[in-house]
Amino acid sequence: MRKDMFELIIERPRYDWGRGRGAGKGRYATRMKADPEAAPLKEGMKYRGRTRDLNENLAPLRRFLARRVGRPWDAVWSEIRASLSPNSAVQKHVFDHVLQFVERNPVLIDGIPYAPDGRGPRREEFFPLRSHGLWQSFYVCPRTGLLRSAAEAHRRKKRAPRA
Repeated sequence: MRKDMFELIIERPRYDWGRGRGAGKGRYATRMKADPEAAPLKEGMKYRGRTRDLNENLAPLRRFLARRVGRPWDAVWSEIRASLSPNSAVQKHVFDHVLQFVERNPVLIDGIPYAPDGRGPRREEFFPLRSHGLWQSFYVCPRTGLLRSAAEAHRRKKRAPRA
């Protein structure tokens, strides 16, 4: 695992929405160019369209886990622990995402991995682990201890139009 994986995941540039840099485009700039006297005297720091967002780039972490499919989970976890420290809040956040992606205690029912549906009294209810498009699910095989990728969810077939 890269030493700067936590930086890859946490740091992503702000959205620009295709407006370019500075005050060269947008309603504010149009008003400034048309009539500088009518322009507002003050403007908030986050004017329209220039926002920050909780914007995490989780694709590198998913790719890392996908490349480790078939390896023992203990070896994968050791590799993650070697490069990330749980004492750092940002790096601990990456640990949290790893644990979101990987079900460590699945139950195999007829060879299909199932995960608990909740906590407390609902802990006895299970749902099948499936990957959905870009959201890939992983699990630790209870028999072998290897990291596995969940099967792709079946998509509904479109109905033929009625005549």
